[in-house]
Amino acid sequence: MSVQLDFEWIDAPRCPDWTEWRTMATLSIEAGTSTVTSVLDNRSHLHRNHVVVPLLHVAEWLVANWWHLWHEFEDRRLHRPGFSARHNLATAGDGFLLPQLEIVPLSRRVELRWQRWKPRYSQIEFIGEGEIRVERAELENQLRNIVDAVLERLRESTEGAVARDALESAWNAIHDLDADEQEFSRAAALLGMDPFDIAEADAGRIARFWGEVDPEIREEALASATADTLSNVQTWLQKALHSLDRLQDDPRWDGLRGELQLPSTAEPWEQGYELARSARQRLGLGGERIDFGCNGTPACHHEVVEQPSRCLEGLVAAHGPACVIAPRSENGARFLRARAVGDYLSRSGPAAGILNSLHTERQARSRAFAAEFLAPAKALRARLGSELADEEIIENLGDEFGVSSHVIAHQMINHQVGTPLLGDLYRT
Repeated sequence: MSVQLDFEWIDAPRCPDWTEWRTMATLSIEAGTSTVTSVLDNRSHLHRNHVVVPLLHVAEWLVANWWHLWHEFEDRRLHRPGFSARHNLATAGDGFLLPQLEIVPLSRRVELRWQRWKPRYSQIEFIGEGEIRVERAELENQLRNIVDAVLERLRESTEGAVARDALESAWNAIHDLDADEQEFSRAAALLGMDPFDIAEADAGRIARFWGEVDPEIREEALASATADTLSNVQTWLQKALHSLDRLQDDPRWDGLRGELQLPSTAEPWEQGYELARSARQRLGLGGERIDFGCNGTPACHHEVVEQPSRCLEGLVAAHGPACVIAPRSENGARFLRARAVGDYLSRSGPAAGILNSLHTERQARSRAFAAEFLAPAKALRARLGSELADEEIIENLGDEFGVSSHVIAHQMINHQVGTPLLGDLYRT
């Protein structure tokens, strides 16, 4: 099992809050081969692998943020208020210390990220750091167990009935939703809104968007918007789809997709890399620069349209990689077109695709595809070997392959090509 949350009730000294006292427990979180709850006590200089907290607070936080934990994707461009509070376990302590553990959905999986942390005015510090991606069902089962155990613990006495009843009512409300209500809750969470605390006007806008937008793209389109931009995003999608109908596709892309198979590797970016290498090989491309429509590379027609959301970057046609993209530099536009190709080649059937800056598996795959398709690691290695590469060298390689210097730097790091000497220009 890649993630495990173990707890054990303890007999703590009686405190004024009966529910805190009754649900006091040791909590240990193991993620992969690491212990998220690894702490050092600076008074005793002793190390332990657990924290002591009232699990009631953890359960309340889980229930309050349940839909966000599984459906609210991360994008720093949107600056959604309260995102950290909804996804960082440390905010659940209510005065008690918990690790800075971020729980962020990717799509079918969830990313766990934790870091070293010395809380202010505290004698203990969290000394673990790392990240891991786990299956959603696996983590969800672990978190459900905590909520259910807290409720069972509180049912053993009539004391603390107010807190128990509030938690039980909220937990039952989640389980009692019918299919339509679950869809709405997912849609609201994608927009960063609480499905149980939402204005009627916002609920109406979300319901209309969900009902009118193509199911193949509505989730990532909704996640690319905010409450203020939702209507504009829907209008943009309608216009973009009309524009795509006018754009023609090179039929060679369709033939290429029929020849390729999405790799079965676990990580989406690895799938993108492998798919790009296969595509270049089938097209008979060596290590040279790619220009769409030239030197044997099929054309990728596109249209540039201002986008209504900072993280929305493009829409890809269902019938091919033709795309409507946000305004970019020449190299930035080439990268988005390459992402459109990767999105199209990795599909299992005909359906439009969204390009955005969200932290999802689909977007990670298309970004990795574009980087490897335009600036293959093998070609970079042939030029650099194990040499040091300063900013000038990296920028020159970017000019040669027609990509930004950021793409070159990340390709070098991700594929261990040469040794990039990175200045502040490349640090993100």
